[in-house]
Amino acid sequence: MKFGEKATVEGDKSGTVGVTVERVEKGDNADLSGLENPEKYKGKTPFYVRYKLTKTAEGNGNDASSHFEVSKDGKRLTELMVFTSFDTTGDPSNPLVVRAFERCEGAGHTKYEEAAEGQSVEGCAIYLAEGSGAPSTVTWTRHNKTLATWKE
Repeated sequence: MKFGEKATVEGDKSGTVGVTVERVEKGDNADLSGLENPEKYKGKTPFYVRYKLTKTAEGNGNDASSHFEVSKDGKRLTELMVFTSFDTTGDPSNPLVVRAFERCEGAGHTKYEEAAEGQSVEGCAIYLAEGSGAPSTVTWTRHNKTLATWKE
């Protein structure tokens, strides 16, 4: 399929789920400078996979075993998982500051589970490439089985 097209795939436990890879955006190495130990990412380019998950009429609960795999020239890219952090401020009226990677945030399984039938949840996943060439293929897989493939 091409980016922007929706695949309807079997759910993890029942029913089906609509999966759409909207687009892949090239980031900049500077995007990673706010992460802990940013020197680990020197020479790497982040790519942001913008996607949409649509809960079908049959429903499908938590599909935690499915995920995207992204490749460039047949080589799989590394997914970068960035977790939200909570920093203390020392101010009793506002004791915590939430820090998130605002450039790209996942859809989250809870958000998907709470969605009404027919509703879509948008998200983003981060993949790192050596150099700057864009990835050519995005797949939706479950237990090493490819369920859908998008190519630019």
